[in-house]
Amino acid sequence: MEDYREPVGLEGKFQYHIECRAGDIAPVVIVPGDQGRVEKIVSRLSNTRKIAENRGLITYTGEFMGKPVSVTSTGMGGPSASIAYEELINVGARVLIRIGSVAGLQEYVNEGDIVVPYGCVRDDGASNYYVPENFPAVPSPDVYSSLTASARTLGRKIVTGINWTHSCFYKRDPEYFQSWSRRRVVSLEMEASALFVISYLRGVKAGFIGVCYANRYRQSAGSKVDLSVKNPRRDQIEDSVKDAIEITLTAIEKMYSEDLV
Repeated sequence: MEDYREPVGLEGKFQYHIECRAGDIAPVVIVPGDQGRVEKIVSRLSNTRKIAENRGLITYTGEFMGKPVSVTSTGMGGPSASIAYEELINVGARVLIRIGSVAGLQEYVNEGDIVVPYGCVRDDGASNYYVPENFPAVPSPDVYSSLTASARTLGRKIVTGINWTHSCFYKRDPEYFQSWSRRRVVSLEMEASALFVISYLRGVKAGFIGVCYANRYRQSAGSKVDLSVKNPRRDQIEDSVKDAIEITLTAIEKMYSEDLV
């Protein structure tokens, strides 16, 4: 049986997928799934340098308000993202924060809303290989509280609750979505629960902040599911992505100042 308190033997070494080694990354790494979001985050950093780009896994390291921060894209879905999480931890990551996209599962979660979940339904396609089904997927309290406090400081309203990390974007059965909505799950996406489980097992901190791109509750209310998503680069979404990045960076600064990294 695996003992996650023990080293894996790859610590500090050159990592096969992300192509990073010890010293390449900061203690805090922002881990968006979307490669296109990397540049948006990096534009808010100073003294940046590109570390690696391999298989869509892009890594930069820079500074925010004088504090070191790295950014690594993970790709879509728990299996791909879990590889990036593991390898980042191997080379020194102590805090992983995902900035991603979600769909709303409650009537009140609107496009452009920002979601910071305090737990996840584990349906990510990866975490079941690590732990039994009754093992929880929760963010680090330090990261969750820093993100929510940062949002309040910046005057940005957020949605909190339980998120569903699922594995089938184009599922056509309305009940697939409605069943979790009836259980008051607020949103869905594809990576967060794997992040929470792996980070906990490896002894590092993790959190997630997501921007709502569509409302799957409304889109699955009839006999067929509307699986469309409007232009993801429309102003409403772009503005919220900028807010999510600002909330995250402000939270990271807060964690450094409070010795939580």
